[in-house]
Amino acid sequence: MNGWAGPAAYPRWRWRGYGPAAMRSFVVLVWAAPLLAQSTVLDVVDGETLYFGGNLLSLSSELEREDVLRSGSRRVADADASNRFRLTSTVAWQHGLRNDLQIGFALPYVVDEAESASSRSSVAGLGDLELLAKWRFHRWDAPKVSINTSLITSLALPTGDDDRTENGFELDPEVQPGSGSIDPSIGLAITPEPGRWRFNAAVLHQIRTDLDDDGDRMGHSFYAELAIGNRFWLEPYPGPFMRADVFVHFYDEARDRSDGSAVADSGGERIAVGGTWAFRPRPSLDFQLTGEIPVWRDANGTQLDDDWSVQFSFGYRF
Repeated sequence: MNGWAGPAAYPRWRWRGYGPAAMRSFVVLVWAAPLLAQSTVLDVVDGETLYFGGNLLSLSSELEREDVLRSGSRRVADADASNRFRLTSTVAWQHGLRNDLQIGFALPYVVDEAESASSRSSVAGLGDLELLAKWRFHRWDAPKVSINTSLITSLALPTGDDDRTENGFELDPEVQPGSGSIDPSIGLAITPEPGRWRFNAAVLHQIRTDLDDDGDRMGHSFYAELAIGNRFWLEPYPGPFMRADVFVHFYDEARDRSDGSAVADSGGERIAVGGTWAFRPRPSLDFQLTGEIPVWRDANGTQLDDDWSVQFSFGYRF
């Protein structure tokens, strides 16, 4: 979830050539809304922009685990003892082209490990390069308070492999490191900051295409955030500060398509809650640690449920 941006799914083999018994041995089919890469990158999904000429180089790593089998919103027995880990490491660079416009890119590297009593899968490789742009079209200032509102856009390019196979069968779209398509996204974020408090509201929508016309693609995705934070330790500039945030995330993922047809056991909605600890020891350095757990889910078909995700981010400003 993305979130990340993403910010991901358990491998689902194409069943061509398999009978009912073999299909039952691979019973677990999974959905988890792939987080947009930009949702895991520092200073993207908010209303603020970098200052003119400023640069931000960041590295983030997100670990996700899934191990609960659900049908719709109900938990069901998992006779196959299925589980999955996915590690996404993203390097990103952003530049303040103007005081109200920043551009950049994000490139993820994905490691996906999934196993059950009857199967095992391991996938690793570069993901899709995302070109990022954020335009702050409104700013309001008053003593000790500001509100920034920005339009967020990105364009994912098909740099990642989307034809990985396992045991001679091509893996489904959500398991591939890349999408094999050009995927645009657009969103909006508003960030009020009164005193030591920080509020953030954002929405992002990503459209998935099928560039190579093979009938395979991930589902369109929607992501929303409501967050509130407090700088509980704040020293005069350039002194350090620490901030604690709590947030609610909503994810909506349309069904994937395989060979031109909708994948029944994919897509759905979920709500997750979590928190972030942010530390800036000096103006040029950022550290963030984020944890998230789902609290509600409505999955299409029968799929593994997200158990938890943890993300660490480091940023260097120059």
